[in-house]
Amino acid sequence: MTLAEINMPLIERRAVEAELLMRVYDAARVQHGHEAALGVLKRVVDQAAFEAGQAFAAEAPGSGPSLKHFTTVVERWRAGGVLDIEDIQQTPGGLSFSVTRCGYMQLYEKMGIPHEVHAIFSCRRDAAFAEGYSSCLRLERPLVIGQGGKTCEFRFFWTEPASW
Repeated sequence: MTLAEINMPLIERRAVEAELLMRVYDAARVQHGHEAALGVLKRVVDQAAFEAGQAFAAEAPGSGPSLKHFTTVVERWRAGGVLDIEDIQQTPGGLSFSVTRCGYMQLYEKMGIPHEVHAIFSCRRDAAFAEGYSSCLRLERPLVIGQGGKTCEFRFFWTEPASW
């Protein structure tokens, strides 16, 4: 059984992951240096998020992943009041919204996690999650709270693969 299969609120899972990731970061930093340790964190978080995207895609009804199914992830991300999400807009080719409060950033602050890794632990996940969900899904996000933005501006675009 994996951590993803255990029924626990996502904020609690992120707390467990953050504690373990900090241990990995500290050990890697001592042995390989700061930049290499950050690289390890990025690779681990990207892989976990990609796999989470694949798992979410496996839940898609009918013919598989679609923008319609992907939009249901917003409610999962909101669960438990972890994120305040506003201005949700759905179009035939995209999904956009703004996160105005991020409980993950607040969690990492309370845990005493260095600010420089907040975005790696949380914000970084979103693009890899989208990529794992479908190669048709692309994320553009110029602002994130984890890097000093007042909001996180999510813009997902769905493009069907080119036909030859």
